[in-house]
Parts: sequence; C-alpha cells; structure tokens
Amino acid sequence: MTGTQPPPGHQSQSQSQSQTPPPTTAPITSPPSCRAHPWHPIPDAVLRSVYASDQAMYPVALPYARLRAWVDACPDLALCFFSPGQESDSGGPAAAAGAGAQVAGVVIVLPIRKGYWEDLLRGRLKEADIDSRTMFPENGGGGGTIGQGEEGPGKVEEVGLHVYHVERYDGSGLDFPGGETGGRLRFAELALREVVRRVQVRRDWRVVGISAITATPAGKRAFERLGFVLTGYRELFVVEGGGEESANGQDQVPQTRMVFQYPNDDENPVLAVDGAVISVTEMTVKYGNLPDLV
Repeated sequence: MTGTQPPPGHQSQSQSQSQTPPPTTAPITSPPSCRAHPWHPIPDAVLRSVYASDQAMYPVALPYARLRAWVDACPDLALCFFSPGQESDSGGPAAAAGAGAQVAGVVIVLPIRKGYWEDLLRGRLKEADIDSRTMFPENGGGGGTIGQGEEGPGKVEEVGLHVYHVERYDGSGLDFPGGETGGRLRFAELALREVVRRVQVRRDWRVVGISAITATPAGKRAFERLGFVLTGYRELFVVEGGGEESANGQDQVPQTRMVFQYPNDDENPVLAVDGAVISVTEMTVKYGNLPDLV
C-alpha cells in the first residue's frame, strides 16, 4: 500500500454499482501544497492502470465500476502527484498522464461514515463492498464548495478515512520535500499530509481515524512508521488443488479462495488451511483527530 506497492484489490464478490453517484465534495479551488510537483485529480487512464495492476497482483478483482464510483463520489481524495515537464518513455501509469507530465505517485482515500468504518476495521464489512452511495458522508448542509458545510447540532458527521491505494512509481526520480527539518518525506507521508490538508477544511466532518490494508512487508513498515497498529483482522489468499488427477483422470484446476481471521479469533486460520497461502493482508488503523493523524 505504500512505496512501490499497490494495495489489495481483494474483496468478496459484489455487484458493481449501476449508477455513478454525484460527488460528495465539490472540487477544491485552493492551490496544491507543493507547487513544484502539484497534486491533481486522478485521470481515468491512471485509474485504469491502478486497477489493472491490482487485478494482476491479487487473485480476486474489484469491479472497476465500483472503484470508479468511489473516485467520482469524492474526487478530492483520489489524487496524482505530477512531475511537470518530464517525458516518460516507460509506459504504464507514469505515461498515462500525457506528454509533458509524469505521474510520480497516486493516493486514493475513501471517506466512510463512522459506523461502516468500524465494521471495516473488524472485517464485518469487506473493502470491495463499500458503497459510496450509502456509506460515504453526504455533502455539508451548505451544499456547495468544500469547507462551506453548515455547523451546529446534527450537521457534523463522524468519518473514518480508509487508504485504498498509495503508491510511488518506480523511475520517477523525484525527491519529496516537506520534512520538518528541511529534509525529504516518504511518499506515503506526503500523500497523507495532502489528504489531511484537504479534509481539514471540511467543517461538516469530524475525522476519528485513518485505516489501511497492508499486503507487503514494505507497506507494513510504512504504516508502522506512521503510528498505525493492527486491528486483528486478516485476509489470507489460498490456492487449493492443481497437480492432482480427478476421478475422471483430468488434472484439477487450482482454485483460489479467501480465508478470514477476525479480531479475537482463537484459531489461527493458517494452521487450518488446506492449500498454499500466497498472500496475507492485514487491517491497520490510527485513531485520532486532525491534524495530528499524520
């Protein structure tokens, strides 16, 4: 989920959304936090590249229509970090931005109503079953630009932020300024700081924490450095069968399935798996309020 590692595109089977919901936030008009390498909404070509890489890496694919609906519902939190004026001849996401600009990294964060977010942390709600039409917070009572929601009793909604994807692309050749001592930030920290900056101006949300699913050692280390802790929910991808003959003499086709471990489970599911574990993802969380979450 961080560095050069994309997050899992895993999920239980779910129906794609038939309609694209309206954005929950109007586009931000303030300048990006880093003028030299500005943040911009994620282009469709880059989003499709993210989706394709997730499908290739993880055995269960998220429907693209649902990913697209998440981004359309809250485009201000689905961002590309562009390196202007650099051509890319490597193809892939970096080239998808078009001539004269290179995509150095991507972040996609989902704002989720507190009750649904807490279910996500414990595995009662699967990541791919997040429905932006009902689980994202509504726009503020002001109904206009971000940050113009009405304040007052009943107007502020508690929200958890879920990092679906954060990735720095190899070969971008960029440093990311902004460290407290004038040094350089890791891309995951830079990306989450930009998300926090954007969310902070919302008066109709009260953020209670940030979560992320990690799937690689690099991703785990990145979120540990940021103070995230495990919730106890894990997903194991298991390949069963293959290499054996069935009763009719035909080779069995390997099957991939998911095994879930929930918080406070007494049994370690790895010990009960009949097959090869090819991937393990873990839910992590950092509780707190803005701006202290990053």
